[in-house]
Amino acid sequence: MKYSCLFILLIISFFSCKENSEKSGELNNEGSDSSEYLLSLLPNEATNVHFFNSVVETYEANYLNYEFIYNGSGVAVGDLNNDGLEEIYFGGNSTDDKLYLNEGNFKFKDISSVLGLENLKGWTTGINMVDINADGLLDIYVCRSGPSKINTERANKLFINKGDLEFVESARTFGLDKTTHSIQSAFFDHDRDGDLDMYLLNHPTPGFKPKKFTTHIEEVKSGKIQTDFFFENIDGNFVDKTREAGLTNFGYRHGIAVGDINQDHYPDIYISSDFDEPDFFYINNKDKTFTNVIDEQINHISMNSMGNEFADINNDGLLDICVVDMAPSNHFRSKAYMKSMNTTKFNALADNGFHYQYMQNTMHVNNGNGTFSEIAQLAGIATTDWSWAPLFFDIDLDGKKDLFISNGIKENFLYRDIQTEVNQKQVELNRNLQLEELLNIVPSDITQNDLFQNNGNFKFNDVKNEWITPKKFNSNGAAYADLDNDGDLDLVLNNMQAEASIYENTVSRENSNYLKIILEGESGNTRAIGAKVTLETNEGIQVQELHNARGYLSSVSYPLVFGTGKNESIIGVSVKWPDGKVSVMNNPEINQTISINPADARTLQAFDPDTLNQYFTEINPKDLGISYRHSENKFNDYSRQLLLPQKQSTLGPAQAVADVNGDGLEDIYIGGALGQSGELYLQQNNGKFRKVNMPSFLRDKNHEDQGALFFDADEDGDFDLYVTSGGYELQENDPLLQDRFYINNGQGNFTKSNRIPKMLSSTKAVKPIDFDKDGDLDLVIGGRVIPGKYPLAPNSYLLQNDQGTFQDVTDSIAPELRTIGMVSDMEISDNDNDGDDDILVVGPWMPITILTNNNSRFIKAEIPEFEKTEGWYYSVASADFDKDGDLDYVIGNIGMNNKFHPSTDKPLHIFSTDFDSNGSYDIALSKKYNGQLVPTRGKECSSEQTPFLNDKIATYKEFASLNIESIYGNDKIANSNHLVLYNFNSVYVENLGNNNFIIHELPIEAQIGPTLDFEIFDVNKDGYLDIVGVGNIYDAEVETVRYDASKGYVLLGSKNGTFTSSNNSGFNVNKDMRAISNVRIGEKPHLFVVSNNSELDFFQLK
Repeated sequence: MKYSCLFILLIISFFSCKENSEKSGELNNEGSDSSEYLLSLLPNEATNVHFFNSVVETYEANYLNYEFIYNGSGVAVGDLNNDGLEEIYFGGNSTDDKLYLNEGNFKFKDISSVLGLENLKGWTTGINMVDINADGLLDIYVCRSGPSKINTERANKLFINKGDLEFVESARTFGLDKTTHSIQSAFFDHDRDGDLDMYLLNHPTPGFKPKKFTTHIEEVKSGKIQTDFFFENIDGNFVDKTREAGLTNFGYRHGIAVGDINQDHYPDIYISSDFDEPDFFYINNKDKTFTNVIDEQINHISMNSMGNEFADINNDGLLDICVVDMAPSNHFRSKAYMKSMNTTKFNALADNGFHYQYMQNTMHVNNGNGTFSEIAQLAGIATTDWSWAPLFFDIDLDGKKDLFISNGIKENFLYRDIQTEVNQKQVELNRNLQLEELLNIVPSDITQNDLFQNNGNFKFNDVKNEWITPKKFNSNGAAYADLDNDGDLDLVLNNMQAEASIYENTVSRENSNYLKIILEGESGNTRAIGAKVTLETNEGIQVQELHNARGYLSSVSYPLVFGTGKNESIIGVSVKWPDGKVSVMNNPEINQTISINPADARTLQAFDPDTLNQYFTEINPKDLGISYRHSENKFNDYSRQLLLPQKQSTLGPAQAVADVNGDGLEDIYIGGALGQSGELYLQQNNGKFRKVNMPSFLRDKNHEDQGALFFDADEDGDFDLYVTSGGYELQENDPLLQDRFYINNGQGNFTKSNRIPKMLSSTKAVKPIDFDKDGDLDLVIGGRVIPGKYPLAPNSYLLQNDQGTFQDVTDSIAPELRTIGMVSDMEISDNDNDGDDDILVVGPWMPITILTNNNSRFIKAEIPEFEKTEGWYYSVASADFDKDGDLDYVIGNIGMNNKFHPSTDKPLHIFSTDFDSNGSYDIALSKKYNGQLVPTRGKECSSEQTPFLNDKIATYKEFASLNIESIYGNDKIANSNHLVLYNFNSVYVENLGNNNFIIHELPIEAQIGPTLDFEIFDVNKDGYLDIVGVGNIYDAEVETVRYDASKGYVLLGSKNGTFTSSNNSGFNVNKDMRAISNVRIGEKPHLFVVSNNSELDFFQLK
């Protein structure tokens, strides 16, 4: 969570130090009968659990001198007396901790006195039940922090279990009585020596103020300041090995996840951090050291990272990473509570190694190749209010892990109007405010906890109103366990200012089978922490790795529960033990609890998953003699139009392939950015390329190349070159917007020609077409954008070839093309099989559009299937995928992994005009909320674009309450340019003939990011055409998460025209991809990808 230091300093002056204040008590949670819900809230009177975590605020102890005062505490579950029933430990803040004995049938007994908890002064944060001394009994490690300045009250506690529910506090004996404001512990065998080591999360000392930004960065990187500690277990003693392990770091910690991310049989670590400090992702080097790879493997992170979790969400056998943040879940809350992103700060953090941080939950899907795709927005879990604990467990026993997220905050100091209301109250009272009066202004933010059903295919459905008793709690720590041993997982919550909650899982056994597995570890690790269990049914595999520290400040049950849904048989279960050996059990019966030990485990030969199903081999472009690197010039598009959804100045580079010198070998042209000339590489007989210095290209280096085409313009048998020009940093009608045309002398030498008309439009797509059937190639050129006037349509062009000279005939031959929209791509094809070429056009804010060639004149076709298909389209390609004799299409859109999610019922709108009459062209994106069109951006950035809004709208709450007309004015909205879009899916358009089409969504792998380009060919050589798609857009505005999830995809075609994803094709590009081309090098086909601000990537087809 983030508070402004300036704001805190200002608030200090508002305090009078007269009175203490306590603000407690449960919300009025009037609810319905709990028994109708899948997770049914049990009455506290029935369970006998009356733990109530409270926070007492005083002038000496409040959020100003302890910024984590509202962060709550954890909960741990585990079988402390080995009777088969799981006990519960609740951590308290201003409340004593409590330990409850499970007596069966959801009846619990308070046995806190066995630990002496009534005498435990101080503040508990994280709790972990672990057999630390390997005697077969679970011990309890309790992390301590809080506002107290007394070290003994902050000393971590370790309660050693002596049996018969007798415990001895022994933290000092084990070297773990730390007073470092600890948050949570995680125990795991980092070096596979058979015992448990420990990572300890800590906060900085309360009141810590970083030095100036650059100094703070230097101190963090050098290890001069440190928070966390790592302890190696050496003969039962925990020895600080933080520096030796490469784990020295600093941050405001909230969560730790441990698991074997890269499948090398060693545990890796993810640490979530708050307050601008980046998360850490440590890969185990297998030599007692770790390396932080977050910059290399993860493309962006949460900004206010809270709890986290490792879990295989898509049942592919790989652990994925979930981190929760505090992003409001609806329009009003996002505008009244969520601070605008500071572009300067965002870029400064990224430029100084603090990563790209966004205010939303993140769901990093493990691609199995050292990269991750962040898909929280596609999954539908990106915004869940002030969140704490994410927990993945199979609630409905259907074989897919569902997601629970605890949330809420006692006092939400992110409320944007606090200072305004404080000032008003002080004026009214004519004095400073007392603490209680200030807290009465600050709103409590108590929301319903979130629950999502895993629907498969990376999609989660919000089921909190259907699955869990609808009570509002400020819940922090959360843990799951099978408390009644009926084979499903129940839920325990530690609530603030309310009694703890226990939810019974009431899933029906009619179609919900299970297998519960208890792992018996070896000496040193009796609970087999780190073991990986794989269960296989006819529907595939499920994987769970045993680590009990999960979510937020909590530890979960050790037995593993697998749901099998309707499957009544299990093919097998395998356990990979922490030492790498494997136990296998074939065909276990369902609906039972089984115990597995490593007695019969054996070493299996390792297999390399990278050898499976690989179609491509990556080739280093330098090995091919290609040194090109695109070098994008820096320009802030948002200085022209603050509310642009993405930059428009970074659309390149362009690329084209042809045999330009007639030697039978294909050559490559790659365009440059502004200030960078295009480059031509000629293929040599040895399969390498030679760069050719081309003076004509060098002279035009101040043009930005956005599209390129090799074609024979003058019918002399060689390929000439056409290059389109753009640039959002330019003014309208700037000469640098002029496209360029280069004549080939037949030897691959190009001279600039003036045989094209003056066209001062920012263009991108260029395609050849013989629309007049005279045997030469004409050109159709798409205007992409008017600099500074997004989303107005620029000029597009149809150029007729007259003996190598081109004339603009748009107005007479294709008048509807002229301002058809912001054209991204076009495809020339005879879509109606009438013997002449038609034009399919796509672009942002455009529907799929076909201009039909009717006797050498183009008319926009009226196609019902294309109504309300407006999207943010970027690419189109055609092929006869279903082998029915006509051309079908694939069309690349921005994909489903975004915050807007337009639909026919709730489209995305854009209004554009000069709202404040200051000479700049303004835009306002808008969507429906509660039946009204409201702006997608907030008051701060909207008023920065149009300052009159500050005078018109006094508060953030008022802004959040207004519709788009009330904000900008009815007349200005009515008279503005208004565009609407309905669809962000990339699609396959099946051609049925006679201008009839069926639109199909491409598989989900094509929706996790934008598709900016396609290549179509038979990848797996089965006789059916396949699709390779690429695209990302890193330059989204900072309040929209950048589109960086795609690594490219391969979709395999079939005889019926459907597609399935190839998940291990060997094609992987983790860059800001723009385009892809097929080039034959020697006798072998290759793909190469051009990316913004990067080198090329080459892949050879096997």
